[in-house]
Amino acid sequence: MEPGFLRPLPAYQSHPVPADPCGAFVAFNEHIQPAANGPLAGTRFALKDLADTIGRPPSCGLTRLPSPPPVSNAPVVTRLLDAGASLTGFATMTPLAYEPSGGNPVQGRPRNPWSGSHICGGSSSGSAVAVAGRMVDFAIGSDTGGSLRIPAQCCGVAAWKPTHGLVPVGGTMALAPSLDTLGFLANDCALLLGIAQVFDAGPLAQISSVCVAQDVAASCAPDIAAALERAVSALRSIGLDVREAALAPLISACDRPVMTVMQAEAARVNLPLIEAGSLDPVLATRLRKGLSIDDETLQAATTDLQTLADDQWPALLGDADAVLLPVMRISTPRVEVCEPASASFSARTLYELSALTRWVNGLGLPAVAIPVGLDDEGMPIAMQIVGRRASDLPLLKLACLLHHVLPPMPSPPGLPGMPR
Repeated sequence: MEPGFLRPLPAYQSHPVPADPCGAFVAFNEHIQPAANGPLAGTRFALKDLADTIGRPPSCGLTRLPSPPPVSNAPVVTRLLDAGASLTGFATMTPLAYEPSGGNPVQGRPRNPWSGSHICGGSSSGSAVAVAGRMVDFAIGSDTGGSLRIPAQCCGVAAWKPTHGLVPVGGTMALAPSLDTLGFLANDCALLLGIAQVFDAGPLAQISSVCVAQDVAASCAPDIAAALERAVSALRSIGLDVREAALAPLISACDRPVMTVMQAEAARVNLPLIEAGSLDPVLATRLRKGLSIDDETLQAATTDLQTLADDQWPALLGDADAVLLPVMRISTPRVEVCEPASASFSARTLYELSALTRWVNGLGLPAVAIPVGLDDEGMPIAMQIVGRRASDLPLLKLACLLHHVLPPMPSPPGLPGMPR
C-alpha cells in the first residue's frame, strides 16, 4: 500500500499555546489568524524570527532591530495562512542566521529535546526544537549553508530545503542572497509534501535511480556510515536503482567559492550593523572577514559555482535522479564544544557542521533531510537526498517512501515539562 503522500493529509486539531520548556520561541502569536479553510487547515506552525508579520518586526536573533512595524506579512507567511495553517509563534534563531550550532548569546540557546547536553543545530534552531518537541506540526526556517538540515539531524526531524528561488523570500531577513532559501521542518514527510504543493513546487514525477556518495561515507563516523547503508538498503527495498558516485571532489570544488560568496555577501548585507558596533564581538569579527573580499573575487566565485552547477553536477548524476549522503560526517556535538567561551570549544567542529550541506546552496539545488536512526550516543542521524533543480516534489515523494519503510524513529526522551 502506498504511504500517506497519495492520501489526503490527516486531520489536525487546533491546540492552545504550548508550554515552551526548551526555549524554542521568543514570542507567541496573539492576533494573526489563518483562513478558515484550506489544505493545511488545523496545522500549527512556528516562524523563524526573521520574517515580517503585521505589526511585529522580527528580531533576527538579536535584540529587536530598530525598524518600523510591518504593514503586511511576508509572502511565505501569507501563503501558509491562506492555506489554513495557524501561526503559533516566532522561533528562536542564531543571530543573523550566521551560526550553525544554535547558539545565541542574546536570546539563549534552545535545548535539544533529545538531550539538553547536545546542540540543537542552527541557525533554524527554535524551529527544529518546536517541531521535535511536538509544540507545532511544522516550522518555517531558512537555509544559507545548511541551516535547515543541520538542526533536522540534531533534533531528529525532517527538513525540506527548496530549490533556490522557489519559496518567496520577500519580507524576510537576507544573509547571503545568492544562497538564501526559505524552507520547512516537520516530523511528517507527507506534511512537507503538502506544504510543497501549496508553493507550486512543480510536477510530482517519479525518482527511479539514486547515486550514493560512498566516498563521503568513508570519511564519516562509523555509526553514520552504517546509517547510510541502512538507508541504501531501504532504497533498494522499494525498487530503486542504486549506484555509487564520487561526490567528494564536487563538494571540495564548491567549498572555497561558496564560503567566499557567503562571507562576502553577508558582510555587505550587514555592513550597517557592523559599522554601528551593535553586534556581539564574536559575530562582528566573523562578519568583518567578508569585507576583505573584493567584488572581483566575489564575481569569480559566483561564476565558479555556476559552472559547477551547469557542468560537474549533471555529469556526476548522469542519468540518475538524485544523490544520497549524510547530513553530517560527525555525530551531534555537545554544547560546550560549540560555545566560543568554553575551554572545550572547537572551531573545527563548528565548521564541520555544514561541511556536507553548504555545497547544495552553492549550486541552488533542492534537498530533503530525513532521520534514519540513532548514533552511538542515542542522538538522531539524518540523510539528505539532493536532486536536480526544480525536482522538489519527486524528492519529497521519495522521502515519504523512505519514511514508510525505515524503522520508525522513537520519540525524543524530552526535557521536564515538554509535551509528549
